[in-house]
Amino acid sequence: MKRMGLGGLLALGFALTAGADPGFIDFEQNWIFPRELGGMKYRTVEKYEDASLGYSVFYRERRTSFEAEVSVCNLGYDPIPDGCKGEAIDAVLKGVGSELEWQQKNGKIKRLKKRGSAVVPKTGDLRFASVVYEYEESGRAATPEILSTYLTGTHNRFIKIRFSFSKADGASAKEKETQMLAQITKMLTTPADEKELLLASCSIFLDDPASYGGRIAARYLMAKAQAMDDLNVYTSLFVWPTGYYSKPKNANLLIAGYFAGMLQVVVPQDLPEGGEYEAFLAMLKTYDTLHKKEQIESIEKFDEWLKAPDKKALYEKLLTVE
Repeated sequence: MKRMGLGGLLALGFALTAGADPGFIDFEQNWIFPRELGGMKYRTVEKYEDASLGYSVFYRERRTSFEAEVSVCNLGYDPIPDGCKGEAIDAVLKGVGSELEWQQKNGKIKRLKKRGSAVVPKTGDLRFASVVYEYEESGRAATPEILSTYLTGTHNRFIKIRFSFSKADGASAKEKETQMLAQITKMLTTPADEKELLLASCSIFLDDPASYGGRIAARYLMAKAQAMDDLNVYTSLFVWPTGYYSKPKNANLLIAGYFAGMLQVVVPQDLPEGGEYEAFLAMLKTYDTLHKKEQIESIEKFDEWLKAPDKKALYEKLLTVE
């Protein structure tokens, strides 16, 4: 059986993700949203109860005012033509202005003015209609805010990007806009393949297991793992109560963590098996993340294992005991 040690896994993981860490996956379209967009860091994703609103992925840059919200939705339109022109595009962008006018009328903002509209980029297979507004927030220091909205249609959906920042930070806005639109365009026009989706699922899940993005990533990676018949699973390491009333909330996420660690080893090399130790480490990491966020109750054995200074020796001892 071929195996990759933890050191090799970390080195490979860095090579795979150094420039394109995943933030969220749309499994319906095979779109992997990046963890960093135009220099702004991924914050969270929100899935709306109203199906017409779809979902939004949020980004923010620390120590500056730059924020972005990327929404994938239909807003009640069907069908939605591809591209940045048409009555639906015009209506949605008009709605942006109407919403800001309503905010000004109700005292939330002031000194609203439209700065312009355009199609960006000037050339390319995927282009966005855009509109830019300037305003000031009421009750705050008179620092103008800029809101740029970009809109296009693809796959019978709107891709709507809200990019906002303080006018004081405007010197670097154009560079961020260009990078942001290039990243989104690449994502929309080059869907991820199965291996990319699986590795991204593992990364996203291990980063925040109980989040919406983490849970849908868990479902995907578990379904794929269950189809891999040669994987070695040491169920003796699943030491939590399993009764209906005694099983800890989110215990199933620990199993997903186990498989995420294993898949990060076998998938890059197309191995039929391997990664058992890395699976154990990933399960501990999942528990530690959940426990620190109070998303799972204490499991005595896991608390004990996390304190072990030599996890490799602990793992071998546990298998010997088995």
